[in-house]
Amino acid sequence: MTILLAPCLLHGALPFVEDLPGVVHVADLLEVRVGLSGLAGAYGLTVRVRNGLYRAGLRRGLSAGAPVISVGNITAGGTGKTPFTAWLARLLVIHKMHPAILSRGYGRHRETGVDDENRMLERLAPDVPVVVDADRMRGARTALREHRPDVLLLDDGFQHRRIARDLDLVLIDAVWPFGAGHLLPRGLLREPLKELARADFLTVTRADLIGRERLTAIKERLRELAPEAPIACAGTVVRGVRPVRSDGGEALGADYLQSRRWAAFCGIGNPEGFRLTLERAGCQVGLSMVFADHEPYTRRQVGEVLDRARAAGCERIITTEKDAVKVAPLLRRLVAPHLYALRTELEFTEGAAELTAAVLEAAAPSA
Repeated sequence: MTILLAPCLLHGALPFVEDLPGVVHVADLLEVRVGLSGLAGAYGLTVRVRNGLYRAGLRRGLSAGAPVISVGNITAGGTGKTPFTAWLARLLVIHKMHPAILSRGYGRHRETGVDDENRMLERLAPDVPVVVDADRMRGARTALREHRPDVLLLDDGFQHRRIARDLDLVLIDAVWPFGAGHLLPRGLLREPLKELARADFLTVTRADLIGRERLTAIKERLRELAPEAPIACAGTVVRGVRPVRSDGGEALGADYLQSRRWAAFCGIGNPEGFRLTLERAGCQVGLSMVFADHEPYTRRQVGEVLDRARAAGCERIITTEKDAVKVAPLLRRLVAPHLYALRTELEFTEGAAELTAAVLEAAAPSA
């Protein structure tokens, strides 16, 4: 069964959602979420006890044997961690450092074995090794033994406190910044918002997709929650599209998105951000399909997407880089119309110099 997950549940993304076989309707899930207060309370108690042990010094983060920079968030769902981690890796390489990325490997595809986020990291930062291990400390030891990095990037690490870090970077999605104000599973918060005070630096991602007043309000709230943490802002720049197929293909510019009727589909944490990005690029979306985050696509599902696109008269199909790495191996034996992945880059609009200085200081051997 395909399930539509927040933020599309709670943030008015209904125009983006088309029915597919097995899709759970938004209204039904909203009702379910409201009934999850008890589970959210139990989850919150567990989180508070754990964080309290660290604050009291009864638990401590362990040294990984090299400087550690953590990239994380406080909400479930997409905040742009993967492209941000790739940007961070490239920054360190430019400054003559040798980073390695530690990943827990969530989202591995059941048919192809593809881990969507790590394949995306390989594409965006091809010279940086990625070590996949659910045990992050063991992964750190593997990275140090096999790759000899001088700095470790802990992907999705804000809640993983077993490894001590020299810099805690936390991403806030501008489209859905505070997780509906409730802890999982009622809302999207992994921890109470007050835990943002642990962050060393905050970055508001997709800042280009909201108005100036809303962005100002988000930054003011973040300053209340984490008064010591500097704030950077970044947007998403569309660079073009690339064909989704096993033999690659020539990338095309952003203007290719315009003057054509597209079908769009994605299985990411923030499908609304994908929709808004397409709209800002001048893409005419005639059909939109949303799957759960890290959806393990099957050939049948991909075939249904292709059939619906044809039936809707869409000349092209567009998806995200994260989805494309899982879909490409499934296209064999399927007669696919023109299917493309959206190529985007992170572009900072505020705080880039301060963030760069903080990263380089944390990655220095003396850190």
